Amino acid sequence: MSDYTPPVGSSNYMSGWGNSQAKETALKIDFIADKAKFGIEMLSSGLIGIDALEKELIELAEAPNPPTQVQIRSIAHRLDAHQKQIQQALDRVKDMMSDIDKATDAFQKPRTNW
Repeated sequence: MSDYTPPVGSSNYMSGWGNSQAKETALKIDFIADKAKFGIEMLSSGLIGIDALEKELIELAEAPNPPTQVQIRSIAHRLDAHQKQIQQALDRVKDMMSDIDKATDAFQKPRTNW
């Protein structure tokens, strides 16, 4: 075993041969991470809407008069819309996970050209 220490300031081991493959893989991973982040933001948005409805229901429960049928129906429609938004986001995340799986399968294939 060699006792070689690269000089200070020299580039790392990834800067020589094979750098294009490493850079390509890093870019693909970054793209996948962006997809996952987008899906999480979609889910978060739906949950914020449900949180607002929760606060509205608490206010109605503490009101001196009971809510009207129109108010309850309005809340039910908005809750349904948020439920659909979350379901669409989950479906989108599921699609993205399939894309991620395909991309990582490509990373795992042995390289034939170096």
